[in-house]
Amino acid sequence: MGKSKNEKIDADDWTLFDRFLYGGLGYGNFCLPTNIFRIIATVIFPPLGTLIKHLKIDTDFPWITGETIMSIIENIDDIIYTTILTALFYIPGLIYALSDLECSV
Repeated sequence: MGKSKNEKIDADDWTLFDRFLYGGLGYGNFCLPTNIFRIIATVIFPPLGTLIKHLKIDTDFPWITGETIMSIIENIDDIIYTTILTALFYIPGLIYALSDLECSV
């Protein structure tokens, strides 16, 4: 027979299926990607995700500076491509914007 729920938790053998089926996502670590806000913004409106990609945010709060504006102007073609593709039934713009996402831990 298999281990009980408490034995699995104590042995750190608590699979994602077990967590989903029996609850307990609070047990152990649950990791979210660092760019989760950009992923959500890209799915809702792909040009916004592309715009966030080109923002140079070095401080805690996203202040609009000359460097930020210059970064957007230098990459305006990428934002325009995403906007045009999104206007063509959303899916092409979503694919283009999601292809730009970089996985970072």
